[in-house]
Amino acid sequence: MLKKLLPYTTEFDLIRLGENNDGGYLIPNDLSDISQNYSAGVGNLTKFEKDLEEKYSIISSMVDFNDVDKKLLPSRAKFQKKKIGISTYQENLSINDWLNEESGEIILKMDIEGDEYLTLSSMSDENINKIRILVVELHDLRHLRNYFFFKTFKNFISKLSNFFYVCHLHVNNASKITNIDGYDVPDMLEVTLIRKNRVKKFTNKFAPIPHKLDQKTVIKQKEIFLDKNWYL
Repeated sequence: MLKKLLPYTTEFDLIRLGENNDGGYLIPNDLSDISQNYSAGVGNLTKFEKDLEEKYSIISSMVDFNDVDKKLLPSRAKFQKKKIGISTYQENLSINDWLNEESGEIILKMDIEGDEYLTLSSMSDENINKIRILVVELHDLRHLRNYFFFKTFKNFISKLSNFFYVCHLHVNNASKITNIDGYDVPDMLEVTLIRKNRVKKFTNKFAPIPHKLDQKTVIKQKEIFLDKNWYL
C-alpha cells in the first residue's frame, strides 16, 4: 500500500508554484485548457493561487472555515467561509456540491487536516474525472497502526489509484516519524497526482525524490527523507 504513494516519472516536467517552503507545491506542467483551480483549506498562504492566476490566467475557487484576509486572495478568486466534507449542512459544504456545476477540467488542491480521506473517498466518479491535477496533503499517518484507519486509508489510496498516477511526493519535515511494521512513516506527506489519461508515455519508472525544486516545509528543521524500504 505504501508503494502506491511513490511518484512516477511522466512526460511532464514539474513546476513549483506558491510560497518558498511551506505553501509551495510541485505540479506537472500540464495546465493548458484548465478551467479553474479549487482550493480547500487555504489559511494565509495564497501564493499558489496567485501564481495560477497571474502566470496562467487560472482563477481559483477557495474554501476555508477560518477568516482569511481578503487582501491575501487573488484578485479574481471566489472565496467561501465553509468546511469541505462529505455532506452539505450549516457551515459544511460537500465536495460533490462544490464541484457539481463545474464543466471543465480542474486542479484540486486540498489541505484539510485529516478530513481528506473521507472527503475524497466520497467523490462521485463524474467529479473525480474533472480533476486533471490533484494536490493533497496527507495527515495523521501514524494512525496506520490502527486497523480502522488502515482500512480507510487503503480504500482511499485504492480509489485514487484507479484514476491517477502519483507524480510527486514530498515529506513535510514538521512530521514525527513512526516505525510501523519495519517501515518509517512520516506523519504528513505532500502528494501530487495527475489523471491517468493525461499520461501518454507511462514507463513505470519511479521519479527521483527529493526533486530539485523541493524545499523544506519548515526552514529551521532538518529535512526528512523517505525510508528506502518503501521501494522494496
